[in-house]
Amino acid sequence: MIFHSIVPLDIVFGNPDGSGAVNYSEAEYMGEKVLVSRLENNDYVIARLLSTRPGAYLDKKLQPGAVVKSGDLTIKS
Repeated sequence: MIFHSIVPLDIVFGNPDGSGAVNYSEAEYMGEKVLVSRLENNDYVIARLLSTRPGAYLDKKLQPGAVVKSGDLTIKS
């Protein structure tokens, strides 16, 4: 079976470690909007890139899974 969705897999199938839902925040990093989740050491991991600029998707620093220092982000509230 193949599952195609724009929704992250941990939202569809739940968190594999059973710890509950992941809290996502919208932030700005390197001039682009990203969806991030906080790690235990107060860094963030990019969960999704929210950009209309095609070149942003080619930048390895903006790829999902990239770890970002909290000082490099501007969290939207």
